[in-house]
This record gives sequence, C-alpha cells and structure tokens, in this order.
Amino acid sequence: MMKKVRIFFLMALAVVLVSPLFISCGEDEIDGCGLTIVVKDATNPTQRLSNARITISQESGSIRRTGVSDANGEAYFFFDNEAIFGVDVAYGDEPLVRRGKSTVRLKYNEVVIKEVLVAE
Repeated sequence: MMKKVRIFFLMALAVVLVSPLFISCGEDEIDGCGLTIVVKDATNPTQRLSNARITISQESGSIRRTGVSDANGEAYFFFDNEAIFGVDVAYGDEPLVRRGKSTVRLKYNEVVIKEVLVAE
C-alpha cells in the first residue's frame, strides 16, 4: 500500500514539474488589437498596390489613423481596444484617384487581416 502511494506521489510530482514546459508564457499575445490592411487592384486581385493612402476611422468617434501601404501593398495599425472601423483607401494622384472602402472588426489579442479592393 505504501509503495502505491509513493509511486502515485512521484508521478504527480513529475506531472507538476513537467507541465510548465507545455504552457504558453503569453509571448504570442499582443495585448491589444492588430490590423493589417492589404490593398489590391479590383481588376486584378492578385496585384497588390504600394503607396496607397489608408485612413482607419470611426464615423461617430474621434479615433483616426492614417498610413501608406508598403512595397507589398500592406499597412499595419495597432489599437488598444476592440472596435469596428471604416477603412478608406485612395490610390493614385488627382484627377485619377482610385478608391476603395471596407469595414473591419478588431478582436483583442489578434491581428486581423483585411483586404481592400481599389476600383477605377
């Protein structure tokens, strides 16, 4: 009987000592809401557009962020809280500005990727 208790105790101790190796330390958490906007051409959705001007905003709020897409057609934003935002994209120079619009919902501790198609 004592031998079974000792074996059970040693096994429980081994589980307690080994289990922290399998528990995440929270390194993957971003502590907020990430947003990646991917700007694509509506006539050729495989083509990403660089140097597009991007505005992220709430219609009824005062939160507004702007950015420009990089060589990969991507722009990155970070927010502290979950929210629903409007996304406005402008590509090109006057008078030939092409535009795209979308809506995105941010989720806490996630990076949301949103594709926006720019039409002619």
